[in-house]
Amino acid sequence: MRIIVSILIFTFYSILSVIAQNEYLVKTSSPQQASSADEEELFIEKNFPLELLNKWTPGTRFMFIPNNRNAAFPVFSDYESEKDVDNYSLKNKILSFVGTEEKVSNLSIGTNYSTRFIFECDSKMYYHEIKNMRLDEITEKNPRAAINGLIFLKDVDKAKELLLGQTIYIQTESARIDDANSYSGYKEVPIPKNMSATVTAIGVGNQNYPVKIVFQNPQGQSYYLEVAISRTNSGMDISDFQADKKMKYFANAISLTDKATDIVSRIKSKYLNHPVYPKKTLEAKRQISLETDRETSRVLLIRYTPLTIKAIEAYGTKNQAIVTLEDQNDILYQVEVDLKYDVIIKNEKYIEDLFCFEDIRKKYPGITVARWKLIANGNVESGMSTDECRLSLGNPFEIQFKKDHRFETWFYNGKTLEFESGTLLHIK
Repeated sequence: MRIIVSILIFTFYSILSVIAQNEYLVKTSSPQQASSADEEELFIEKNFPLELLNKWTPGTRFMFIPNNRNAAFPVFSDYESEKDVDNYSLKNKILSFVGTEEKVSNLSIGTNYSTRFIFECDSKMYYHEIKNMRLDEITEKNPRAAINGLIFLKDVDKAKELLLGQTIYIQTESARIDDANSYSGYKEVPIPKNMSATVTAIGVGNQNYPVKIVFQNPQGQSYYLEVAISRTNSGMDISDFQADKKMKYFANAISLTDKATDIVSRIKSKYLNHPVYPKKTLEAKRQISLETDRETSRVLLIRYTPLTIKAIEAYGTKNQAIVTLEDQNDILYQVEVDLKYDVIIKNEKYIEDLFCFEDIRKKYPGITVARWKLIANGNVESGMSTDECRLSLGNPFEIQFKKDHRFETWFYNGKTLEFESGTLLHIK
């Protein structure tokens, strides 16, 4: 057995060689990726770098909490005797990384190499051995390589430093509370998404999700989440955080800013004072200012009504808002909308499904007020143009042309329109 020693000259020339090679390996940048990094991803990138197994530095600290599924299989051996150590004798203890050793065995078929990761705990030395691999081969062959049960304490310590006492916004729809009567030791409870909370404590979770964040809602109720941040020794790749594991990654589970407010700010900058019209007839509240009071009534806001967005006010916790609109007679209307589209529930009140963001009457200046009333109610009459009919009824499922294309017939379910030179002649 020999201790691995880093040779400075070799390292220096290796770095030069890599730099020289990288000058020839070029790629285009991805604007979408560059602009999509949100505040939480940047927070992780700046403060919680991933430390691969073969790059650990002496002094790195871990807490040992063995995985229950593999608890019967010893993770460590005594450095002096080389005998296996019972996992429970080290459970909940802090191990400090010392370095690595390479074990060399000369076999009849050739030389075999194994790597030992050496730790110190309570003045005793222990090691974990990865067989049949040299140090640099470990993460090259398995980027998710990890030592069972070791919780990376640098993530916990840094999270304490940066998050304790801070306001965060929970993006999950459930959290845990400690429950001594449960076999698992906790109970899952529902919480409102984007709930404002104050971080009250941070401790260790488990190997996959090492940071346990305890938080309190404005009513004083306490919950916790266990999340991965740097992913060091978690055995998790960033691509693993999908489906039921998606909210186990810090950047998905916790927001450093109020997402509802962020969405409203973006919507306001995009649409405030912008001309719009309803794509379909909508239920709305109408507000009329009187001399001493303001009167509110429920009305139907007819599609194609020219409007201007005057205000957007968020409410609730699920990206909902009240949009205030003004018509050409200075009458105000309020409509409830969703600011974010949910592909799962396919919410029907998504703002961009309810409204078109343009002045449609400027787009079709030749259409009279009387005709707009017909169109808004889905009616047609002789003399209408093809544009007017399409606005009123939508696209036909079939169009037939006759002779020199002067005559055309549009087919709808239960209705047929006949045109000559783009003007409606007959309705059948």
